[in-house]
Formats: sequence, structure tokens, C-alpha cells
Amino acid sequence: MPKAYVMIHLEVTNEEEFVSGFASKIPGLLSEFGGKALVPRNTEVSILENQVTGRQADVHAIFEFPDRESALAWYNSDEYQSIKPNRTNNTVNTYFAIVDGVDD
Repeated sequence: MPKAYVMIHLEVTNEEEFVSGFASKIPGLLSEFGGKALVPRNTEVSILENQVTGRQADVHAIFEFPDRESALAWYNSDEYQSIKPNRTNNTVNTYFAIVDGVDD
């Protein structure tokens, strides 16, 4: 079964609320569902192609999960859903996707 990946790109509108209510809680929540971060939050971007706004997102994240079921369980968990408004209310230009990887 292939691994699954969560890809996130977003612009933060309220850094304090975003970090305290969402970003600071993600590492522990990822590990509960077998996930891990593959890209640091403030990673340097070498090439930007953004046809929507032309602006660089503030956050780029890729999370790896053992499989799609684990990624969906993480996303649909009560714990994630309780912190999700701290992401959606404090960001704009959000791209969020859960995708399957390739079989090994």
C-alpha cells in the first residue's frame, strides 16, 4: 500500500493565532497517526510559480503518512478538526491536499 502525503501552502494573516492555535499542535498530532513532517515550516523556496496571486506563501508543508487511511484518520480526527479553524481563520490563499504516493 502506498504512503500518503499532505501538501499545504498558505499565507498567514495572523501569525500569533496561527502558531499558538494550529502550528504548535501539529507535531504531536502527526505522530499520533503515524505521520511526520518532511519539510520544515519556514523552508526556503527556490522557484515560485503562483498563477493565482503571484505571491510567495508563508508556509509550505509536506507530511508523510504510512497510508491514505492514516492521513484521512488524522484529518478527520476530533483533535485535528478542533484546531483546523485556527488554520482557516488565520490564513489566505490556502492549498491543502491529501494525495497518494507511489507503490514501493
